[in-house]
Amino acid sequence: MKNTTTKKPSIRSRVERAIGHLKQWKILATGYRGRLAELPDIFATTTRIELCRIGR
Repeated sequence: MKNTTTKKPSIRSRVERAIGHLKQWKILATGYRGRLAELPDIFATTTRIELCRIGR
């Protein structure tokens, strides 16, 4: 039970942090103005960089 209780807040905090970063970069506020075909690659790269940064 404790494992489930600690996992949800951990996942939630990561998601909230990611959303905060996107807002800071103004991607969500202004919309992505680049080519939409590149957007999945940009998200994948950003995710990899963040995972490297936190050591995972």
